[in-house]
Amino acid sequence: PVLESAGLQKLSDKLADLTSQYQQKLGILKPGFPEMQQLQSQIKELQRLYNNGVLTITDSLRQKYQEAQNKEADLKSKLAEMEMQQDIFNDKNIKYTILKREVDSNRSQYDSLITKLNEVGVSSELKSQSAAIVDFAAQPGSPYSPRLTISLAIALFLFMALSASIIYIIELLNNTFTNPEQVEKELGLAMLGILPLVDDRELIASIADQKSGLSEAYRSLRTSLQFSGAEGAPRSLLVTSSEPSEGKSTTSFKLGQDFAALGARVLIVDGDLRKPNLHRLFGLDNTIGLSNLLTNTVRKEDLASIFRATKYPNVTVLTSGTIPPNPADLLSSPKMALIITNLGKRFDLVIIDAPPVVGLSDAPILSRLAEGTLMVISTNQVTRKSAKTALKRLRAAGANVVGAAMSKFAVNKFDYNYGYKYMNYQYYDYGTGTPKIEGKVDDGADQPAYAKSPAFRRLVRRIRSGVGGFVDRAKSIS
Repeated sequence: PVLESAGLQKLSDKLADLTSQYQQKLGILKPGFPEMQQLQSQIKELQRLYNNGVLTITDSLRQKYQEAQNKEADLKSKLAEMEMQQDIFNDKNIKYTILKREVDSNRSQYDSLITKLNEVGVSSELKSQSAAIVDFAAQPGSPYSPRLTISLAIALFLFMALSASIIYIIELLNNTFTNPEQVEKELGLAMLGILPLVDDRELIASIADQKSGLSEAYRSLRTSLQFSGAEGAPRSLLVTSSEPSEGKSTTSFKLGQDFAALGARVLIVDGDLRKPNLHRLFGLDNTIGLSNLLTNTVRKEDLASIFRATKYPNVTVLTSGTIPPNPADLLSSPKMALIITNLGKRFDLVIIDAPPVVGLSDAPILSRLAEGTLMVISTNQVTRKSAKTALKRLRAAGANVVGAAMSKFAVNKFDYNYGYKYMNYQYYDYGTGTPKIEGKVDDGADQPAYAKSPAFRRLVRRIRSGVGGFVDRAKSIS
């Protein structure tokens, strides 16, 4: 009934008539006879016109149905909005009634108080004064109580005791690495470099500035790597960390530039086939790379361009490429070992930016292919247990861990001896060579053993800072 149309009805009748004629003549004539073929052509053309008419009417009805649905949804939305406005109006009306009652009550109380105040004023004027000043009291030179000196001394003692207790408890509960000595003592690794903490917004500028403290720290790390082995720096270096976001990609990025500045041909390989980041640091696309080499999905015409030249002289990059479903299988394949071997012949130094160790098998697999492995350890971030687990897994895989680099190290928060011992570059100005010492440093020759420990020094410094602020506030109050 929906598809009723005068034109369609005529087409349907004519189609039925031609079909009946065709069936009647089919018993007499063969289908290949010209008259029969002409009937077949007419039947097909009528069928086509009929079908097109049905589709046209169906589309028209569907469009009207959609418009009706849209109109219904719009009306429902407006109805819901009006109901919500009605609820808001009812709430405001209730609040208005309550506030009006409070205003009326307060006005009544105010009028009552004014009346009583007038009555009291009138009655007080009628009474005669019965008091007189006999003598004036002497003003004391200082308050009798409280005694400021004694109270200040007690408060100062309690503050120092409480501060010492809190700091000691915090130090006990902190299970991360806070200074280089902890890394050397608990992991047994040589501290090859300390990378100062830089604000994320200034990181790119600090790396680009060759005179910044961060750039100098990376050059010091490069020098330490050059003396880490009997034959100099490893020809292939794996850079990894225990957990994500410790600075391993930035370290790979900057070390490659620093070694290239010495004239070495450097290739940086993004070995993180799960969450690659190296291509972003270099501003490259990641459409083709290491994974495509391993899976033989590189076209011959793309082989020459898979190794990307960068704006930094002597620095070439092999990005991770398409993220595969089986990174560990690809990295442990014989082809990966063959690729690293061949790249070692083409370049003076191959740096592999590997994924974190904990929770993944990729880094231990890659560590077997590199001559040396560098662990990046983030200050106050990675737990000691996590770092020990990562180091144990690397050594179990046969890695040659040449040392560690401590990243995000806030030098000014620690004892000056760290800055002196581990080359705190922020204390010096470029071009002058004049040290800018922030405070006097005692050599500790006459101090007891416990006074020389870093934890004790930090404790005393924090207490002094807190006491100084407390005394200043007390002076301002008095």
